[in-house]
Amino acid sequence: MHRERRPYVSDVPMILVHRCALLYLLLASFSAATYAATYAAPHVSLAARTDNPNIVFSSGEQANAVQAAQVALANCRKAPTKQSETQPTGVCELTRMDDIAVTRAADLLPTAPVPLFLWRFQHDQATVYLAGTVHLLKESLYPLPQPYLDAYAATEKLVFEVDLNRYPPAEVQQQTLAYARLAEQSLRQRLPADTYQQLVSAGMTYGLPVGQMQAFKPMFAFQQLGVLGFMAMGYDPAFGIDHYFGQLGERDAEDILQLETLEFQLGLMFNQPLDVQTAVLKEALADLDDIEPFTSALVKAYLHGDDAAMLALIREQAGEHPLTRAFNAQLLDQRNRGMAKTIKAYLQTNQSYLVLVGAAHTVGAKGIVALLESAGFVATRIASNDTLPEMRQ
Repeated sequence: MHRERRPYVSDVPMILVHRCALLYLLLASFSAATYAATYAAPHVSLAARTDNPNIVFSSGEQANAVQAAQVALANCRKAPTKQSETQPTGVCELTRMDDIAVTRAADLLPTAPVPLFLWRFQHDQATVYLAGTVHLLKESLYPLPQPYLDAYAATEKLVFEVDLNRYPPAEVQQQTLAYARLAEQSLRQRLPADTYQQLVSAGMTYGLPVGQMQAFKPMFAFQQLGVLGFMAMGYDPAFGIDHYFGQLGERDAEDILQLETLEFQLGLMFNQPLDVQTAVLKEALADLDDIEPFTSALVKAYLHGDDAAMLALIREQAGEHPLTRAFNAQLLDQRNRGMAKTIKAYLQTNQSYLVLVGAAHTVGAKGIVALLESAGFVATRIASNDTLPEMRQ
């Protein structure tokens, strides 16, 4: 029987954030209402419809940038359209976050055919489509190129990094709390004074309740801040590519697989030494001023199938600190080897698979594609205007 897919947004969104593809766990106590906690500095965001960008909708002054983004988008979506527009062709997107211009979809999307982050591997009776994804996008960047949809239709098994729907939400929250809690002292006591003050300032901007996070490790603050930074620009896990395929609900439970486990990802994040976690958080705080151009460059590289740009951004996100570089290697290189090993096993079967992983896992000499090719499997890169072999039959 088909298994009902619970939405990733309200439970455990897995999203690609400013520094790497990570699992982000949003606790009930840190809900949207909490993000909207009252802070002194007002924030204003603007939104517009993609089919009528000259008419803008303001959030008015709001407590933080995330709340401002949500209000601006809500105002845009509820605005009446012309009576003749029974089927509006555009959607709403954020265009400004305070004094920062947010790059519009029209400036991110390609205007000609491009290579996709989609590869086809064939071995005897097995077929694997490997799709690099972005775990968080915005509505204006849809629809997806047709080959992604065709790869889903042409395959029997759907594979996530982690299939969060096999874990009850209460279990996810309980495990997260267990991994993310500090054994002793508080977050403020664990962080250098200047880092803590930067975190408080960022929390006021993005609606992160730092005062309520004293029992948690620096990595948890890093994760939450990354989520909120994207949300403040109008990006939403509801439009992440993994979520898009996960909510289709057209696969039986036994046909939905995972490359890793929840426990593995939680351990990888929260069992890092505290000096590593602190270094990662410090780098993230230092990068916040550039979050819009970095995000736009990352999304554009993805949409244009630009491997070189993606690799450059991956190297940039690793930072200069030896601890953050080593951590980034664990998140990508080490996990790539494990994922590639599992995909090799899929290629020894007589079944077909669509494997969804963060796009950063697919590129470079240590990426999954290169690892599979070095093992003797042939990769065929799919372009946005290609017709898959299965669709020609």
